[in-house]
Amino acid sequence: MNILADKHLFNLKPLLPEQCNLTLFDANAGLPKSTTDFDALLIRTVTKINPDSLPIAGNLKFIGSATAGHDHVDRGHLNRLNIRFTSAAGCNANAVAEYIITTLFRWAAVKEIDIYSKKIGIVGCGHTGGSVIALLEKLGIDFVKYDPPKAEKEKTFKSASLNKLLQCDILTFHTPLTQSGKHATHHLCDSSWLNRGFDLVINAARGGVIKEVDLLSAKQNGKPSDFILDVWENEPFFNDQMASESFIATPHIAGYSKEAKFRASKIVIDDLTNFFGLESPSTELPGISTNEFFPSETTFSELLWKNHKIDFYDRELRKLIGQAERKKAINFANLRSESPIRNEFGSYFRSIKDTSTLPNEFLIFKP
Repeated sequence: MNILADKHLFNLKPLLPEQCNLTLFDANAGLPKSTTDFDALLIRTVTKINPDSLPIAGNLKFIGSATAGHDHVDRGHLNRLNIRFTSAAGCNANAVAEYIITTLFRWAAVKEIDIYSKKIGIVGCGHTGGSVIALLEKLGIDFVKYDPPKAEKEKTFKSASLNKLLQCDILTFHTPLTQSGKHATHHLCDSSWLNRGFDLVINAARGGVIKEVDLLSAKQNGKPSDFILDVWENEPFFNDQMASESFIATPHIAGYSKEAKFRASKIVIDDLTNFFGLESPSTELPGISTNEFFPSETTFSELLWKNHKIDFYDRELRKLIGQAERKKAINFANLRSESPIRNEFGSYFRSIKDTSTLPNEFLIFKP
């Protein structure tokens, strides 16, 4: 059983059965010419699968993307090639939710705003939006759920009207990027939304869900007051002015945590072994220590900010502003794939014996 995998996928070797031969490749160099000689291919979002990149199946029977999204894969093309495809839906939902809570409280602390007085509009209420909602509920922060396609599919879910959504103080986006159809999300948020005026807009979904030129124009007119971007149109060739104007700017890492990456690898490997009739070894994510975590008395926003690494990514991404496109793209990719990855906040509770010095709000992350 021969498997070709992106070298940056997390913890693959311990998850694979012994009879699997693993070969790694550098996604920055594209798919190897020998790709179709393998039985299975494991990728990330940086690898595009379409008729141009993979015109024939060869020996390939299975492609797995260890990612929550799948807009980088032409699934219709894989169906025609009779190649099984799987992704890791929901793997990073909690990581993204922690990113949203961290940036919300950081913004509120710097701007000296009471976040509990704000109403937050959640655009997209799937795995990730649902995880954000769960944390906001625990914190007692008011929110509005907006997801018309989900409401059409699920009788128990009720979406707010667009008018009610646009009355919110803050918008945060958690939709896939779709180009067509009744509920297409490409440029879903444009001037018609932005001109209503918001205190803050956050996009940790996909670049292109928000029309950046309209967002920049609205920001320059004071509507919205601020925006936070983790994803970008034309990524990795992000717009320098957009990054400069962002309150926080990060390189598509909202869902990056050791736990999320472990879940993604395990989901894909479990599907692969089921597909080929193999048995997966029992593996769990190694435990962590609190050596770098500080459970001393501090505010909730400070505790989140100092332990999330967002400040590192924001600082390093801004260093890429003004670089030539090719250099910027390489450095953007390296920043995503080669930087140390954080642990999710919930993992710390396994090793924290005394939680009395922690802010009460931090207990929302307790498993």
